[in-house]
Amino acid sequence: MKMMPSSKDTQMMGDQNRFPTTSWNLVQTAKKVEALDTLINVYWKPLYFFVRQHGYDNESSKDMVQGFLTTLMQRDAFSKADPARGRFRTFLLAALTNFLKDCAKAETRLQRGGDQAVFSLDFAQGESEYKLDVAHGEAPETVLNRAWAKNLWKHSLTKLQGDPAHLQAFTLYVAGTDYSTIAQKTGLSESAAKTAVHRLKGQLRDIIVGHIRDTVSSEADLEAEVAEFMSLLS
Repeated sequence: MKMMPSSKDTQMMGDQNRFPTTSWNLVQTAKKVEALDTLINVYWKPLYFFVRQHGYDNESSKDMVQGFLTTLMQRDAFSKADPARGRFRTFLLAALTNFLKDCAKAETRLQRGGDQAVFSLDFAQGESEYKLDVAHGEAPETVLNRAWAKNLWKHSLTKLQGDPAHLQAFTLYVAGTDYSTIAQKTGLSESAAKTAVHRLKGQLRDIIVGHIRDTVSSEADLEAEVAEFMSLLS
């Protein structure tokens, strides 16, 4: 599978403009349903992997992630988060680490139900991916970062828009299919398939960079985060 376009197509940044004065937009608008859904969809699985890698079993990890997200919501942590702290991922990692420490000190196993909100998350799929992707002894932070990149990639793919045949061509391209086969399966000419893939690469780049741009506080952080995203998928 082509996780990302290769060689000359890996210029994710495109034309660089001045970083907007308003940063962490996605984070600070998390009270809005769409923004909150995006944050949870991109970050819950990395959080789950991180907790699992700390030695918690499947069921306990589910409860920890649910409890952590609920705590963030109850404390309005998303909208109150300080952009001066830098990258949102760094903030989230520190918050989860502190949450796990607090739970360990209290010897508390969080239980779902009662006043605790339960987010609709596919933990069965998450556990399957955890067992496939994570090696024994890997640092929890390494696991979280790689899962973040993969989850952001997958989430961004779902946001692509275009002609169904063009989207199918891009899906086949990402899976490593050659253009001759793509043309046969989509009914497009090879030239049209290449054009469609090129355009959708650009759209995907904009989606990914746009998401990252809304979770960092400076142009330097944006460049660093995009570079790390690329390296994690290489």
